[in-house]
Amino acid sequence: MENFKTRIKLIYVPFLAVAVGFIASYSLLNYILVIRLEMPLNEDVVNFWLPAALSWIPILIWLRPRIKLLILRDKKGNLPGLYLCIAWLAVVAPTILTQIDLPKAVGQLTVLNKISEIEGRPLTRYYELKKYFIDKRHVAVYKRSEVSGKNSEYLTFYIDVACPIFDSIPGTDGTLTLKIPGGKRPLIVIDGVPGDSSLKLTTIKPSDIASFAVLKPAAATAIYGDRGKDGAIIIRTKSPGIRAYASDSAKVVAGWLGIEFSHGLSNNASDDEKEKEFRDFGAQADTEFMRKNLHDFIYLDRIAMSNRKKGYLKALNTTVTNLPAKPIIFEAVNEPFEARNGDTPGWIFKAFGIGGLVWLIMILIPKLNTAEIDKLPENALAANISSATKSLSVFNSASRFQVTAIIIGLNLLVFLVMVFAGLGFISFDGRDLLNWGADFRPLVAEGQWWRLITCVFVHGGLMHLLMNMYGLFFAAIFLEPVFGKIKICHSLFGVRSIIQRDQYMVASRHGKCRGIRCYIWLIWCFNRAVNNE
Repeated sequence: MENFKTRIKLIYVPFLAVAVGFIASYSLLNYILVIRLEMPLNEDVVNFWLPAALSWIPILIWLRPRIKLLILRDKKGNLPGLYLCIAWLAVVAPTILTQIDLPKAVGQLTVLNKISEIEGRPLTRYYELKKYFIDKRHVAVYKRSEVSGKNSEYLTFYIDVACPIFDSIPGTDGTLTLKIPGGKRPLIVIDGVPGDSSLKLTTIKPSDIASFAVLKPAAATAIYGDRGKDGAIIIRTKSPGIRAYASDSAKVVAGWLGIEFSHGLSNNASDDEKEKEFRDFGAQADTEFMRKNLHDFIYLDRIAMSNRKKGYLKALNTTVTNLPAKPIIFEAVNEPFEARNGDTPGWIFKAFGIGGLVWLIMILIPKLNTAEIDKLPENALAANISSATKSLSVFNSASRFQVTAIIIGLNLLVFLVMVFAGLGFISFDGRDLLNWGADFRPLVAEGQWWRLITCVFVHGGLMHLLMNMYGLFFAAIFLEPVFGKIKICHSLFGVRSIIQRDQYMVASRHGKCRGIRCYIWLIWCFNRAVNNE
């Protein structure tokens, strides 16, 4: 019994303190900095990657010394490392679920009679609109592609569409009256925008009508689905172009509704196959968008910073002039507001309970190391920090690999700057990579020679960074002691330039990764070093 109390006091209670303390402190920072102050951090970074990385800090400082109190024989494997990983999973799983649920739990629903009432009020997360008009005629569109996977084997196309939201149809007044015999209710389509029972159509002057047509029920159903079962009346007006309309009306647009379409395929396909897939995807997305009833939703979600929101913002920035500094972008939600959290709150407690139970069972299995218990210092925090500092000093003394460490550190620093600039995390848009200095042969040929240097520090995403730094490290530990500091810089920059150029070619859909060239380059460099050339 005394043995059990010792395990609970010295190992299990510190685990609970680390888990509860990290979840509470990280959630508080997330609420203050991201939700309340709206720092422009990517949603995936805040919800997944930051808690996954930061949770290791208290685990290594407080739990790692406690694991030494157990007698773990690691001849058949790294059992202390396994215990650390299980503790990390038990902490990070409920933390991630809490961050996913937190914005929904604290988000308030604001009811507006019309969308223009949002101006001048404190912003909330969710909105219910009584009167509105979503314009399909004058949209902002942005097309992008991303590569993903260990070897960039997946390619995904995205089309992000932002539609302006008005109080009513701009430029009209009065009430549209149509006399339809036989009690039929045909669908009324004005400039490609289908009306419904929630949309109050307005008067159109005869001089503003460019064309007028009537579709029979069969044709209307084929295009608009069940809404066209009684036929459709198609009205085309003499409206100005998209750019002029969006530019002139930007000041009266109170918000934008975002819709994203995506399509994935293998990045190993040929360029012709990718071009065909992209054209087919664009045509399919256009058809789906025209058929979609944008007014069919219960409430709107003012989305946080994410890859989707970045796509909508780029669409607006490339189409709309006089755009506000922080345009309000929504996504439609077609479910009751009370169901917004789903099963996430329950899974938070389930994940915490399962992790705590597994950890309890694991610390009860091995024997206690009484000698380590007597050595446990009173000021555990200072002792643990001192131990971590001594471990890091090993890298400072390894002068044989200083250039490699500096280059890897600069690559990590540039990647973090790109992440906190809101460009992404798992992958970056090809245009963003180009803006940050990626190598692209046509631009280099035009005189942008500096891209041959900057491309060394620019990566296409997390997996690209990890795989490149992994290969860079294991190549450099053999080459730097032989080459010396000056020659290794030339060699490493050459290898990284080849890797980065091929990765950007993948991102821009103009080629495939040719990793074999990197290995040929390394072999050539090694032979030069051996022959003292």
